[in-house]
Amino acid sequence: MDSIYIYDGQFATGDAGFDMIRSAAARHCAENGIEFDYDRSEITRDEKGKPYFVDMDLEFSLSHTGKMWMCMFSDRPCGLDIQEMRKCDHEAISQRYYLDDEQQYVSENGLDGFFHIWVRKEAYCKMTGEGMFGNMPSVMEDSGTFDGKDYCFREIEISDSMKCAICSEDAKDYEMRILG
Repeated sequence: MDSIYIYDGQFATGDAGFDMIRSAAARHCAENGIEFDYDRSEITRDEKGKPYFVDMDLEFSLSHTGKMWMCMFSDRPCGLDIQEMRKCDHEAISQRYYLDDEQQYVSENGLDGFFHIWVRKEAYCKMTGEGMFGNMPSVMEDSGTFDGKDYCFREIEISDSMKCAICSEDAKDYEMRILG
């Protein structure tokens, strides 16, 4: 079972936040009958900066915005992104970085549409480990295949002022857990 842990409060970011990831991973593993040694668990980054556990078949994806922290765990590649919706020049940004159908969606749906697309793009990139502005599919469809890899998007309702999406190879179930 995939798990998503959510925390609302102060937290460290970057490598300083790895202890919080390990704590959430330890809880996920205990709840799912998976062996996990907190003291021996090591997190490092690949050549593109994606963090991962060394010598462990546990995938994770981390995102935070404001005081909200979320981390998803799975036995397969996964991506998670959360964003506070804030005013920005969403039309100009979408014209520069979004595909034609995504730009059209933003034109029709404004700031809400912009962040709907943004969190899907981020989640996809986190799942694949590729950069945000590299070669990627349109994120308008809820699922598909791109470069021989299956993907599926799902939205998570957090609040009216936040957008959150996950991306995985299929529509696996997940459980939300409060970390604290």
